[in-house]
Amino acid sequence: MTSPAYAPAAPLKNEPIDINKEASLNYWVAALACSELELRVAVAEVGPAAKDVSNELGRVL
Repeated sequence: MTSPAYAPAAPLKNEPIDINKEASLNYWVAALACSELELRVAVAEVGPAAKDVSNELGRVL
């Protein structure tokens, strides 16, 4: 996949994590330093709130 010529705006920390959108998924995998699977499992466990997911993963936003 080729890198886009521009970077999309980063999601806000209070916006839900949308694991169905590739840009959101990629952003949060990088921001939370986790794998896609870890992110998907955390969202399934605690819901899409970034704060809750980061807590579930033991990461600080």
